[in-house]
Amino acid sequence: MKYEVDKQQDKTIFKLVNDTLGHEVAADLKTELIFLQKEIDNQFIIDLGDVTKCDSSGISCLLLSERMEREKGKKLILRNVNDSVMEIINIARLERVFDFE
Repeated sequence: MKYEVDKQQDKTIFKLVNDTLGHEVAADLKTELIFLQKEIDNQFIIDLGDVTKCDSSGISCLLLSERMEREKGKKLILRNVNDSVMEIINIARLERVFDFE
């Protein structure tokens, strides 16, 4: 799993540099998100610009990240969500859980 982290003063952008957000990367991704989100206190954004495929394990990662942000009183923002990934989010009826850019 490849990713980039851009820490700015007002936001932190986590960009998954992978075409698949699924069971292949879910365990590693959850670990990285937990460590990263515990150390930051600004707006957290997940950039899914490179992701074209997503499964339930990937959705689980996003929900974990969303819950961690909600516990801090913030909203998780998903950026550059591909149509096929958005379709999975809509099927799961989670479009109101996340904010989108």
